[in-house]
Amino acid sequence: MKPAILAPLRHRTFRLLFGGQVVSDLGDWLDFLALIALIVSRWDLGPSALAALAVAVALPFAVIAPLSGVWADRLPRKTLMIAADLGRALVVFGLVFAPNLYTVLALVFVRGVFSTFFGPARQATIALAVPQDDLLAANSLSQLSYQLTKILGPVLGGLLVAAVGPRFAFMVDAVTFLVSAAFIVQLPNIAPAAQTKEETEEQAPSFWREFREGLSYLIHRRSLFMAVASNSAAWFIIFTFDSLGVLALRELGIGEALFGLTVGSIGLGTAAGAIAIGQWGKRIHPFVTMGAGQIGGGLVVALLGVAVTLHARGTGAWVIVYMLIGLSAAAVFVPYGYVVQVETPPELLGRVFATAGGIQNAFLLMGPPLGAVLAELWGVGFVFTAAGIALALLGLVVFFLRPTVATQAATENAALQTSAA
Repeated sequence: MKPAILAPLRHRTFRLLFGGQVVSDLGDWLDFLALIALIVSRWDLGPSALAALAVAVALPFAVIAPLSGVWADRLPRKTLMIAADLGRALVVFGLVFAPNLYTVLALVFVRGVFSTFFGPARQATIALAVPQDDLLAANSLSQLSYQLTKILGPVLGGLLVAAVGPRFAFMVDAVTFLVSAAFIVQLPNIAPAAQTKEETEEQAPSFWREFREGLSYLIHRRSLFMAVASNSAAWFIIFTFDSLGVLALRELGIGEALFGLTVGSIGLGTAAGAIAIGQWGKRIHPFVTMGAGQIGGGLVVALLGVAVTLHARGTGAWVIVYMLIGLSAAAVFVPYGYVVQVETPPELLGRVFATAGGIQNAFLLMGPPLGAVLAELWGVGFVFTAAGIALALLGLVVFFLRPTVATQAATENAALQTSAA
């Protein structure tokens, strides 16, 4: 009997999407390390350059994504994903020849624009290609790919950069997008529920009406709004302390040699959590899982903050703590994608995913400046402690409110009908 988390791989469409994702995720982490090496090691630039890079990465998802989601619902999703992959391959190849930081930032921004089209189209395709019973496992596998390549990618990237330089890593990343496109070319043409000719003609002219329709659905669907709002708040809280992680580890006596191991343990914990949720997560209400993840993660982060304030030591212990943070992250983010997919009709999936992503990235961008100000005023330990408590309180709200989701409602209705019979 196959593990439940592998069930989505029975479907050829998902196998192709997942294969492309694994290759592309690996390339993205090679690319990330190469960008850092190019900016810091080769050009000898400082924190302001790294901050500018972070903004260039996140800005398209905050500004462009809500609009690109409309096109993800309008255009053939297979064609859109292929075009986005080819565009990203071309842009990343351009990084090989980038002469300065400004060129790098412009190319990174354009790559992000292509990604804002690819992401919603891919998520919508998964929701249509995989039966609802396998959706939670499909999201777990996606998260597993991201986290495992997050561990493996920097290792391979470090070897590549050390051996042949960062520009070669950009070439490898460009090839991964071409490989991803080769997977997607093999997909069947999957379309949402058919519309009548009159409906198509009526809806075609109004881009902004379609955009408002997706936003309105997100706001008025209680469980969907709860998922997006709580996830956005969680991202905001997390990013108040995330960029301060290096400083926190230094305060805890963890040197550069063990820094990679400690940070890598987050990915390992998230991967383990994704496997567990994919295998057994259907037994638990998704908002209970999300709330428990926020509570557990918040308490661990607060504990880390207290330890930083007290200058505690114990390298092995902090590796385990960071692994627990990763485990909690999986409990938050895997059920989130599942809720959005089951709560959104097929014809709105692109818009809802993109709009939700835009909202989350807008909140995300506000976190680091606030964290930096608080750290200057009261110290890194205070930021971790306060953020951890805030995240745990958010989790309590999510845990106790836990609105009904589509699959749960269907199960309850079936149970009522059975008892009535």
